[in-house]
Amino acid sequence: MKKLTKEEFGKLLLRKGSSSTVRTAVLHLQPGEILMIEKTDWNQKNGPGQMCTRITKSTGMKFKVNSIADGSGWVVERLV
Repeated sequence: MKKLTKEEFGKLLLRKGSSSTVRTAVLHLQPGEILMIEKTDWNQKNGPGQMCTRITKSTGMKFKVNSIADGSGWVVERLV
């Protein structure tokens, strides 16, 4: 166990419920930040576009999701 300072605590990415690590990372994106999701990080049948749509409906955040041309993953950019 370790005690944390307020600064250390502020830098942690906290999960809500049973959220995946990818969903948690997307939820913590700031406007203008871009996240690359590799295929090895994603274990769902479809890409992360549907997840980003659901986050948009529940939080109002907007995302742009693109597939990487070589098929190695996706790029998610937070717009608003």
